[in-house]
Amino acid sequence: MKFSLLGGIWLLSFSVFFAGCASSVSYPTPTSSSEPLPYPMPEYTEAAQRAEIFAPVKVSYATNRKKAPDGSLLPELNVSGDPLSYGQETVLIPSKREVGSFKDSHDSAFKILMKFGLVEEQDDPIITLLNAKSITLSEADFFKQFKSAKDLKSGDVLLFVHGFNVKFEDAVKRAAQVSYDINPDLQPVVFSWPSIGDPLKYNRDFGRALDSVDDFEKFMLKLMASTQGKRIHILAHSMGSKVVIPALAKLYTTHSKLLDKKLGNIILAAPDFPRETFISKYKAAFSKFGRATIYMSSEDKALKLSSGTYLADREMLGFSGSEGFFSPGIDSVDITRAGGVDDLLGHSKYGSSARVLVDMHDMIVSNLRANKRKGFIVEPPYKYFFLQP
Repeated sequence: MKFSLLGGIWLLSFSVFFAGCASSVSYPTPTSSSEPLPYPMPEYTEAAQRAEIFAPVKVSYATNRKKAPDGSLLPELNVSGDPLSYGQETVLIPSKREVGSFKDSHDSAFKILMKFGLVEEQDDPIITLLNAKSITLSEADFFKQFKSAKDLKSGDVLLFVHGFNVKFEDAVKRAAQVSYDINPDLQPVVFSWPSIGDPLKYNRDFGRALDSVDDFEKFMLKLMASTQGKRIHILAHSMGSKVVIPALAKLYTTHSKLLDKKLGNIILAAPDFPRETFISKYKAAFSKFGRATIYMSSEDKALKLSSGTYLADREMLGFSGSEGFFSPGIDSVDITRAGGVDDLLGHSKYGSSARVLVDMHDMIVSNLRANKRKGFIVEPPYKYFFLQP
């Protein structure tokens, strides 16, 4: 039995390599700014017969994924003259769940855990989409919502850019979960580039992320022009940093005053981006902005593999390893010691760790830089911060 369990864990680690690109700390469950929505559990278990209480979270999205004839979004790049599509999804967040929990019975990792008896589906509230099809918006209507007081929540905008191996629906659900756990008053927006959603297609996702830089840059200009009195906080996870870092650096050369006025925080969570490339080409721009945070870890198994093999021992920015990253003007935070819910690879703590979510709350909602937030220490010879459990 011991061999089978170890074998199962190894199989799981291999199967969900970089998954989530798809030990908890006590943290009070946020209360939604709107009334929870009674909604029946999906009808694929006996437990589905009982009603649960969900908080509805509206997520707006922009994507350069190609559209299928039926309107669904494909894992392909839209190469038309007008590549961006817009819409909204409503995500149901179970009220009775751990902060950081991202349970989805359709997820491959969840299914493997169930197979080996490590989780029970009926005991895990599921994050799900309210409707089978999203609401499609015109570009005008998409940006109009940020100008209308009745459509806006009281908080800022949280713009989420997902990483490798993430399907569109999972990106939307993760954006809802993270924004809700940070502060229910945040308005979540997703920029979804065309990740294939296949753990064996790293190279193809790599290319599609780079191909999405220009589209993200144009989207940012339109979004910044539309928000009225709202700051935009950007959360880029893993390979999403390959989209965000070059685009923002370019915008700093042409629209620095606009970015200084509109942007709140830039959070690079476990960035799958070569450290030496960031230092040589992009560090100056991000240091000048002064509100950039890099979350890194020495136990991120996905980035350790990427650092040691794929790019010929070029360590990734999000893998602290033996060296880590430090630069004045950028908040570098090692989150190795922060626990996470169901995060076997240590690659998704930005969303799975209550401790990290609390830190982002203090950063975004309380407007505090790392040297003013709680739970940080500096351990020589390192100059960057270590987040304590």
